[in-house]
Amino acid sequence: MPRFIYNLFVHVDVISRVTEWWRCVGKTVRSLCLLLVTLGLGAWQGAGVDEQTPVAVAGARQADVVAVITIDGPIDGVTSYSVQRRIRQAAEGGAQAIVFEINSPGGELGAVLEVSQAIKQSSVPNTVAWVHPQAYSGGAVIALACKEMVVSPTAQMGDAFPVTPIVKEGGSPGLRGLTPDERTKMLPPLLADVVDSARRAGYDEYLVQAIVTDGVELWLVEEEGTGRRCAINEAEYRAIFGRDPARVSPMIPHVSGGRAEAGMASKEPTGDQAPVAPAAPGEQRFKPAAPGLEDLSRAVTDRLTVASERPIFDATQVGQWREVAYLTDGSAPIVMSAEQMRSVGFATAQIGTDEELRQFFGARQLVRVDQSWSETASGFLSQMPVRFVLIAVFLLALFIEMSSPGLILPGTIALLAGFLLLAPPMIIGMANWWEIGAIGLGVVLIALEIFVLPGFGIFGVIGLVALFGGLVGTFIPNQGLMPDASQTGDALRGIVTILLALMTAGVGMYFISKHFQTLPLLSRLVLTDRREEEEDLSLKEMLGPEPGFGVEAGAVGVATTNLKPVGQAEFGERIVDVMSDLAFVRAGTPVRVVSVSATRVVVEPIEGASA
Repeated sequence: MPRFIYNLFVHVDVISRVTEWWRCVGKTVRSLCLLLVTLGLGAWQGAGVDEQTPVAVAGARQADVVAVITIDGPIDGVTSYSVQRRIRQAAEGGAQAIVFEINSPGGELGAVLEVSQAIKQSSVPNTVAWVHPQAYSGGAVIALACKEMVVSPTAQMGDAFPVTPIVKEGGSPGLRGLTPDERTKMLPPLLADVVDSARRAGYDEYLVQAIVTDGVELWLVEEEGTGRRCAINEAEYRAIFGRDPARVSPMIPHVSGGRAEAGMASKEPTGDQAPVAPAAPGEQRFKPAAPGLEDLSRAVTDRLTVASERPIFDATQVGQWREVAYLTDGSAPIVMSAEQMRSVGFATAQIGTDEELRQFFGARQLVRVDQSWSETASGFLSQMPVRFVLIAVFLLALFIEMSSPGLILPGTIALLAGFLLLAPPMIIGMANWWEIGAIGLGVVLIALEIFVLPGFGIFGVIGLVALFGGLVGTFIPNQGLMPDASQTGDALRGIVTILLALMTAGVGMYFISKHFQTLPLLSRLVLTDRREEEEDLSLKEMLGPEPGFGVEAGAVGVATTNLKPVGQAEFGERIVDVMSDLAFVRAGTPVRVVSVSATRVVVEPIEGASA
């Protein structure tokens, strides 16, 4: 082969190798770039982050990094714990604004007020509520706690009047309004919180009162020249317009159904109760929007720390305001649509997507800080129906284990149910060590009463009280020695739940004690009558009682073995296989025959007798 042809092939081969090597390098570089981009997008808490060029917005609102905290579903102690944790996480992660995306029907008053205070005390002052799509009851209170509010196109907010769940005739669930005592305890902290929120954010403090109670009738007026809008009551209307107000169709109509029909508990001022003088701008004193709230003025004022900027509507304001609309007739707490919230000054913008939210702040990054899996699990286990089931299972399994010691499986189930019952309250701060100790002490004392000191005396009573008190304590947040109104409500709900679970477990205990030997699972865990394994039960029933037992109802004997609940007892000189009517009976205990059938002899211990 000529030399130049050989050199040509060599050069072609080198070029192809270099080309292939460069392709490999290019693929590697592209893969590394893709990996770096992927890691960069998921760098902060694994949340979805959208980084784009910001748009121009107001300086006080602008934020490069915005954290979105979702509040979805009923609000309880787990929600409060989770939101407070996520607020701290967002602040530590460098968020310059926090958005609370709210879709909630409300929840426990104590938890709602905790979330509200956490928002106001956050180290990130730029807080915005995004009502997407509904914020009822406690959800509305939390939305008001934010510095600013935005809404989705179909948003609804309002009706934060506290109510109490009840069971109607026929067993159907229902709601009722507050009793006078409940009103005095529960309304002042709620009113103080929403009025404080209104003064901080610049909302109308009369209008927020119409969200949390009934009887607040308002008119919307606008100041000539400035365009400032305020909600005024009937007395203020007469003072600045010199005539009785016209009552036409209200701008915010009556709420239909649900909470508004629970039976409101407004209170008209008594004859010896002087009307409260209007507070001047700059004073912290509470300004009741309706006469029915004047009796709560002092209790609300004591909780306020921010001064009011609301003008006094008297004769000095004549000619300075014009009527805009009849706002609400006061027949029920108000619920507002997205358009109404914008009209009365609650909402500043309508936002439907994350991208619109990012542009609202002019942000580079929008980060969602969601609930952890443990908080979600705790929320499920903390629901009243779930806790009811866990308590019933715990008590029933504990009964079976104590009735037949050594079965292990019932004891394991009781331990698991107890753990699932106590773990969520421990995580969110609703349970303390004394409550766990009380439950443990109660179980130990009951066991002592059954196995060591039979007779159901002082140890059994103390054990039951300790067990009941410890279970009730897990329903009450640990926030001081003296319970407030919300803690009292939590305790009442806990007592009702425990009593219902105790009744359910009691029915199960009775059924198991009567049919322990015939239940498919439990019959394999205890000593069984050999005759039942060898003969057909239906045939024996037709043959009638078997004379081989040799005992009759009323016969008295002594248990020769532990009855768990099956064992043996001696009647005269005859040893008979028997079954205890009350589960576990210790050997040597005098027993009496309760009934004799074709398949068994049922006995019961004789109280006060000695062997």
